[in-house]
Amino acid sequence: MKFSRKQISKAGEKLLVSKSDKEIEEALNVINLWRTNHLHPLVVLKNSLLRLLFKVNIDPKLVSQRLKRLTSIEYKLDLNPSMGLGGMQDIGGYRAVLKDVRDLNKLHNALISQRSIHKLERVVDYVDEPKNTGYRSIHYIYKYSSTKEEYDGLKIELQIRTKLQHNWATAVETAGIVTKTSLKSNQGPDEWLDFFKVVSSLFAIKEKLPVMKEHKYLTMEQLMVRCYNYCTDLNILNKLKAIRVSTNRIETDKFPGDYYLLNIDLVDMSVNIKIYNKRQFHDATIEYLRLEKSIKENENAVVLVSASSLKMLKKAYPSYFLDTSEFIQAIEKMNANCLERDYLHLP
Repeated sequence: MKFSRKQISKAGEKLLVSKSDKEIEEALNVINLWRTNHLHPLVVLKNSLLRLLFKVNIDPKLVSQRLKRLTSIEYKLDLNPSMGLGGMQDIGGYRAVLKDVRDLNKLHNALISQRSIHKLERVVDYVDEPKNTGYRSIHYIYKYSSTKEEYDGLKIELQIRTKLQHNWATAVETAGIVTKTSLKSNQGPDEWLDFFKVVSSLFAIKEKLPVMKEHKYLTMEQLMVRCYNYCTDLNILNKLKAIRVSTNRIETDKFPGDYYLLNIDLVDMSVNIKIYNKRQFHDATIEYLRLEKSIKENENAVVLVSASSLKMLKKAYPSYFLDTSEFIQAIEKMNANCLERDYLHLP
């Protein structure tokens, strides 16, 4: 079914402000149908990306896709009420995580010069100019072209980032669970926000990228001292280690599925996984909506994603498993260097 931008924005407004259970239910059904329409364009564009990666001889760390969660949709609408749901460009999103900046630049150049019937409407480079949170990635907004009206004109977002940038973003999302705030939206305790900004600049130095503007006149050693002090004062690493969840499934690469519906329980610290094949995607989206209606804020989270195996799923979306082990290892190594080289006593 084809929906106009006006119809979708109206459904988004009802979701936020209506007091009628019936109106909210109708709005949710419209939004879910529209969200489901993004799945086919998402698969097509992700497959096109895989072919491009092969063509330019880049072996990605991972490639994944997801449909945006209702809670994320509502939160984004609440932050940007003038945008309207019909103007949201990342309902369908896919991502490539690359080994290093060299591969990142190589893929970026290939994407810019790629010829496609799907219009590349916008590119936002948060790598050279990070967000004020320290977030780094390059975003590409595509307008999908199709003879089928339900798909034609839908917006799909691609994000590409390095493994180090991915580890940072994962840790920020997971730390949001610890602080019960949206750190990735620059909301939460100042000291936690400042910690992640410092780490963003330290990771940037490692990747030979620009540091954040506020750190322009600080040395690497001074940033390492700040990182160490935040970790010590806030007990950051132990808090991140303490909230890793367990899966209610056997971990194997032989999972016979195309889509994974994750239901994360933040009280029991576990995640239940339902698996669907390509023919069952409609059933998956119906169940997705059913679970979303029942979740409680700060207790549950639900998301429908795609990956080639459970192992790759955990690598693609470690924040859904509250897994920050690679981030923690990087920080522990920096802190050890800080102590070994006696930076704490620098003037």
